[in-house]
Amino acid sequence: MPLDAEKAAKDTEATLIIPFASERHAEIAYRVLNVDQEPRRNFVQKDIRLIGDCIEVIFKAGQVKNLRTAINSFFEALLLCTDTIKEFDTELDADAGTHASSNTP
Repeated sequence: MPLDAEKAAKDTEATLIIPFASERHAEIAYRVLNVDQEPRRNFVQKDIRLIGDCIEVIFKAGQVKNLRTAINSFFEALLLCTDTIKEFDTELDADAGTHASSNTP
């Protein structure tokens, strides 16, 4: 078996599908989250796709702990992105700034 095929056979994969309130919000989040690629030292491959009003993210890693770390980092960035959309989007309802963030003590 070639080395690349052997490595691929050992990779762990996780797929996340994140829905948004609108295609516009999904596109904003996609553009923000797609800027940061996974660093090489992280040993995680991340593929992000915009599908209508959802974002699909596929993570692949050789070790589960690296996969977990990458997903946690992604969720931190996603939370910041969605909080920012809620706070500054002029097309949301008047109560948009009154949401509860998970960062609030």
